[in-house]
Amino acid sequence: MRTPLRVGIIGAGPRGLTVLERLVAHAADETSPVRVHVLDPFPPGAGRVWRTDQSPHLLMNTVVEEQTVFPDATCEVPHTGTGPTMAEWARAGRPEGRFPQRRDYGRYLAWSWERVVASAPAHVEIVHEPAAVTAILDAPSAPGRPAPHPSAATQTLWLADDRSVDVDAVVLCVGHIPAALSDERAQWRRFARDAGLTYLPPGLPAETPVDELPPGEPVLVRGFGLNFFDLQSLLTHGRGGTFTPAQDAPAQHAPAQDAPAAPLGPAQEAPADAPAHSPTALTYTPSGEEPILMPGSRRGVPYRSKPISPAHPLPADPTDSAQRLRFFTPGRIAGLQVRGDGLRFDAQLWPLILADLRFAWYSTLARTRPDAFAEDPETLLDALTSEVERVVHPADAAHPPVTSHPPHESEPWHAWEERTLRADVLAAEPHLVFDMRRLLRPLGDEPFADRASLRTALMAFLRADLEESLAGPAHSPLKALFPVLWQARALLKGLVVEDRLSPASFTREVRGWFEDFVSGMCDGPPPQRYAELIALAEAGLVDFAGPQVRITTSRAGEPAAFVATSPAVGGALRAPALIDASSPANRVQQADDALIRGMLDRGQLCAATHDLDDGTRVPSSGLAVTGSPYRTLDAHARVHPDRYCFSLQLSSVQLGLAIAATPAANAQTLRDADAIARAVLGLD
Repeated sequence: MRTPLRVGIIGAGPRGLTVLERLVAHAADETSPVRVHVLDPFPPGAGRVWRTDQSPHLLMNTVVEEQTVFPDATCEVPHTGTGPTMAEWARAGRPEGRFPQRRDYGRYLAWSWERVVASAPAHVEIVHEPAAVTAILDAPSAPGRPAPHPSAATQTLWLADDRSVDVDAVVLCVGHIPAALSDERAQWRRFARDAGLTYLPPGLPAETPVDELPPGEPVLVRGFGLNFFDLQSLLTHGRGGTFTPAQDAPAQHAPAQDAPAAPLGPAQEAPADAPAHSPTALTYTPSGEEPILMPGSRRGVPYRSKPISPAHPLPADPTDSAQRLRFFTPGRIAGLQVRGDGLRFDAQLWPLILADLRFAWYSTLARTRPDAFAEDPETLLDALTSEVERVVHPADAAHPPVTSHPPHESEPWHAWEERTLRADVLAAEPHLVFDMRRLLRPLGDEPFADRASLRTALMAFLRADLEESLAGPAHSPLKALFPVLWQARALLKGLVVEDRLSPASFTREVRGWFEDFVSGMCDGPPPQRYAELIALAEAGLVDFAGPQVRITTSRAGEPAAFVATSPAVGGALRAPALIDASSPANRVQQADDALIRGMLDRGQLCAATHDLDDGTRVPSSGLAVTGSPYRTLDAHARVHPDRYCFSLQLSSVQLGLAIAATPAANAQTLRDADAIARAVLGLD
């Protein structure tokens, strides 16, 4: 019998599962034996993040239609049509919600694992090793001394239970990895330990020891993103409190036509025939076990809530969408002049994206509020198109380009609106004008008179954004920006994969501000979480620390406490507990796990770097890899022929790595997995 090809997939979560599915699909057409070892201490499919025993109160921030493990007809890979999307699986009798429970996604992944294993032909053996990998040694080598010239030799995987597994190829699908605490965070931990206080460092909310937080006491929360809302749910739903619709409260905004009502409980949705009540009209009945949450962040506001829309998943071809990309398109990008080492995001790509945002805003406004325009709104949209042509073709000296002024520059960002909208939008309603400054800094630039004023502004922001989310992209100019940014990010991700951007632009502009801007607009929680936050604030269980929050510790002689201050408002908030609700860093240089940290220290892996146009070299958050299929490089820049990376550690060459494969979208994740599988099997 022929010796099988031995493959090790380290990590059994969604990406490891996707690689396995592709290996099985391709090996089905071959006759050579293959043995695949999938190594993960957590159950295969769901892995650590999506494990099925986590709290039912933790929801996904994407809808059920946006998840798949299997390629479909839109994917540029062979063997399509191999399995159902999560929505198709759910319709077959499994639990379903518009924003499903995380553990339900884990159940879909676990079911998909069983399907893939069952579909494997007889010559493909799949073995789940329920143990962590602590080291990889390249034979021949002694422990701690990798081979001087990596070659297609055996790789020995050492496991946490002291066993070893020999393989011929390795795919790193390790996902979130522990990170060493920064100096500031280490100081907070020491302070909490010495003073008898509580500090909970960054981590997965499902694993955060929230039981350490006593009821009735204030808790500072550093970070106002998705982790905050998970913690909010664990500390309210999870402690016996209940949210109920305030039936007597008047509706401020009825749900958009064809959009489901805002969900009113964990992983539930209101019945289709339920009366239309405003999602702000929830009341919270405490259990008495809740702490008082005091969140703060750089912006001071949470990520905007996801809009309710029947169009999920978003179309693979943006030209089929009502909010399609008109300016930031492959054709226009192809016509841009490339200078030096690649395209510049701020100068060349952002003006096109900004034009699409403006067009979506004003075209939606023209449809929903035609009375806001003093003249035909088509005049405004035509002017916008002409403005884009001046940006794309700057050589026309008679019409010099009027740039969009990227958000990190000091020039006014709404010069085009000021010049073009003089007679088009009623001055009596300035909030109807598209304003990048207001999107980036919704609390404004001026300080608040007191904390009551800050609270009033934040509650107004929450209520307004929630109302817009219910209206949806078809009826809200603000939420019409969501599909535009979603599609623009997907297109930009392709440009990054193709290495068409200048390294300096990718580092300073895309990573420097745009990625965070898109996350704040597109990656927020389900609307339900906003409704709950409003109810909690009204119940006195949430206060707000403010923007540009700074966390310090009490001085000697003062009662021991963590202290939060904001330049936007006077005074300070004090608490005996601090939760660091930031997401895990996922910067390989800060890795604090046995496998990746050990491989970096031994020189088997290295962090990627970017060379900027001023001659400086800056480290990336990800590993140094080749282009697809993403073979790893060692500390001497040597490519390992049989070691691949397919995880968050590809951040040096990709965007949006936390986004799962979306059906009907020619998903990059599925294409990457296919390329790795083909390389492992020697099919290229």
